[in-house]
Amino acid sequence: MNFPPQSVLIVAGEASGDMYAAELVADLLAKVPPNSLRFFGCGGKRMRETGVETLVDIHRLAVLGPFEAVSHLRHLYSALRLLVNEARTKRPRLAILVDFPDFNLRLAAKLKALGIPVVYLISPQVWAWRSGRVEQMKKTIDRMLVILPFEKDFYAERGMEVDYVGHPLVDRVRVSKTKGEFFQAHRLNETVPTVSLLPGSRTKEIQFHLPVLLQAARWLHWQRPVQFLLPSASRLHRGLIRRILAEEGGPPLALIEYDTYNAMGHSDLAVVSSGTATLETALLGTPLITVFKISNLTWIIGQYLVRVPFYSLVNLVAGQELVPELFQSDFTAERLHAEMARLLDQPERLKHVRMGLASVKQRLGAGGAIHNAAERILPWLQDSPLAEGTP
Repeated sequence: MNFPPQSVLIVAGEASGDMYAAELVADLLAKVPPNSLRFFGCGGKRMRETGVETLVDIHRLAVLGPFEAVSHLRHLYSALRLLVNEARTKRPRLAILVDFPDFNLRLAAKLKALGIPVVYLISPQVWAWRSGRVEQMKKTIDRMLVILPFEKDFYAERGMEVDYVGHPLVDRVRVSKTKGEFFQAHRLNETVPTVSLLPGSRTKEIQFHLPVLLQAARWLHWQRPVQFLLPSASRLHRGLIRRILAEEGGPPLALIEYDTYNAMGHSDLAVVSSGTATLETALLGTPLITVFKISNLTWIIGQYLVRVPFYSLVNLVAGQELVPELFQSDFTAERLHAEMARLLDQPERLKHVRMGLASVKQRLGAGGAIHNAAERILPWLQDSPLAEGTP
């Protein structure tokens, strides 16, 4: 099979997207003759290490905030214009857009106007809110590669070409130490229940969530022997966390830095801010309670925009309320304390949750999501003219 030299535009705008895009590029390059593909676009260090010409650096976009922020429009439109102009000049065989929807959906429209096919990896959450965007996506995106199982039916029912490739986290989320090794390394007690507290990674999440977590944990600690872990994968918010700990007090807890998966995986229960971390916890098989709180005004507005049966990704994948959801007014220290006590006091319920989480893990795929994505993309780079039809 002949692969003539050709260029491919690839765009990621966040750290996770940079990682996934870099792996995708490496996988594609391994499947074709040397020097037959040239990648250019937007990315970070990982993408550059795989040979992508990054015309726009990921960090330039990551610090800018939402696309709609007036103060950042000039910078984002500058990046958009640059990528479109380069695409007009280089005429890439294909554009691969990875997540980052506020930017990439706009870019997709521009590329489609140039006649450049677009494959989109990692769906925007249009199934949750602003579903009207799908009509525009149908016109500008040639194929969706989705990572959540229910997304395939969502797009297929709306007439879009879509493949489910599995979730990339399946290949990444695992413990690296035995429970004994982890507990010994952090001087923990193996004879008492262990609860991990994960308030989130953003400043607002920590400010809204951590005080409630600490209050509920304090009450639980008064009632029974239990130890608490506060995993952290970054030093970025260390000062904020320590300040809240000093102000709020709370039970004795171990701050676990750069060992998050082992902390979560070897806990009996986790309290997790809604988001990707809930799927990571599910993949580790640890029963969890999902929590989330934002400003009341934002929540009220969101109620009119969000249309999902559950807020937690774990429950959405499970198709049922497998784990408790404490959101906004339901997320109080009293409710959280009661849920933690109820789960720890009911071994059969914990067993049921673990069985459900095993099913969630199975639904997220057997692994190799990025490899699967590369397999779906490769036909787009073959010799048959793309203008005559999609693979």
